[in-house]
Amino acid sequence: MCSVTPLLTAILSIVSFFLVFASSTLAQPKVSRLLPVKIGGRWGYINTQGRIVIRPRFVVAADFSEGLAAVRDEDGWFYYIDQSGQCATGALRFRYADRFSEGLAAVQRESFNDRVGFIDRTGKFVIPERFDSFTGKILGRFENGVAFVIIDGKVGFIDHRGDFVINADFDADSVQNASEFHEGLALIRKKGLYGYVDRSGTITISPRFAMADPFSEGLAAVSIDGKKFGFIDANGRMVIDPTYDWAGGFAEGLAVVNIGMAWHGHQKSGGMNGYINRNGKIIIPIRYQSAMEFSKGLASVRINEKWGFIDKMGKTRIRPRFDWAETFEEGTSRVTVGENTGYIDTTGRYIWRPT
Repeated sequence: MCSVTPLLTAILSIVSFFLVFASSTLAQPKVSRLLPVKIGGRWGYINTQGRIVIRPRFVVAADFSEGLAAVRDEDGWFYYIDQSGQCATGALRFRYADRFSEGLAAVQRESFNDRVGFIDRTGKFVIPERFDSFTGKILGRFENGVAFVIIDGKVGFIDHRGDFVINADFDADSVQNASEFHEGLALIRKKGLYGYVDRSGTITISPRFAMADPFSEGLAAVSIDGKKFGFIDANGRMVIDPTYDWAGGFAEGLAVVNIGMAWHGHQKSGGMNGYINRNGKIIIPIRYQSAMEFSKGLASVRINEKWGFIDKMGKTRIRPRFDWAETFEEGTSRVTVGENTGYIDTTGRYIWRPT
C-alpha cells in the first residue's frame, strides 16, 4: 500500500488541477457577440444589448469570427481588429480579407492578380501566397482541418500546413466550384457536372448533376437537367423525386422548395416557395415569394414584398415589415429597411433600429 500512495497522490493532484482549470474556464463570462452598425457614414460595433462598444470609424466592417473582424480604412485597405477595436494583425494591409476559420483566414495583398495565402491571428502568413486570385471565384474556409483552394485553374483541398490532401483535379470555371466538407463529403465539379468526394479524395458520387448543393442532415439538393430538383442521400440514391423547380438544403428537418421558378438568361428566378420534410411531404404551403432556412425554430420569408419570420407550423411569428431579413444567428437577425441596417431579437424587438 505504501508504494501505491505516492502514485494515487499524484493522480489526485492531476485530477484536482484539471477540475480547478475546468471550473475557472467555465466561470469566465461569455464574450458578447458584436454586430456591425453604420452611424454617420462610418461603421462600428454594438453588443447584443444595443450598446456601442467599438466607435464608428471604419469605411467597411465585416462580422466577427473567432474574435477578429476585417475592417477597411479610408485608403481602401483591409486589416483585422479584435473585440476591443485594436488592430490585431500588425502593419499588414490587404485588398481582400476573409473571415477566420480554425485560426486561419484567406487574404490577398494588393491587386486582383495577386496570389492568395492564409494568415494566422497575428497576421503571419502560415500558408504561402500561391493560390489563384478571387476574381470570379470563391476560396473555401477551413472546416474539420481542410479547405478547398484554386491553383492554376483547378480546385483541390489543403490542410493547415498548406499541403494538398486532395489533389487539384477539379473544375474551377464556375462560381460554384466546390464546397467545404459537410457530413464527410464535399461538392466538386468535373467536365461541367457536379459530384461529391470524400476526405480520402475518392469520388463517392460520380459527377452527373447539372446543379447541386452540399449535404445537410443527410441529404443534398440536386438537379440532373438544371430544371427540376430533388434530393439524394449519401449513397447518391434519389430519395425525393426531382419535382421542384428549385430546392435548398435541409435545416431543422425542413427544406425550402420552389414551384414556378424559371430560367431568365443565366439566372433562375420567380415562382413561390414552401417547405418539405425529409419524406418529401409539403409541411408549410408553397406561398412565399422567398424563403430561407430555419434556425432555432424560425425562418425568414418574403410575402407581399416584405420579409418576416414564421415558425415550423407556418405561423407568422414576426410580421413582414422588413426589406430584408437574415437567418437568426445567436439570437439576432440583421434586417434592413430601405438602405438602413438594424438588428432584431427572436421576438421581433429591435436591438438596433435601422439607421
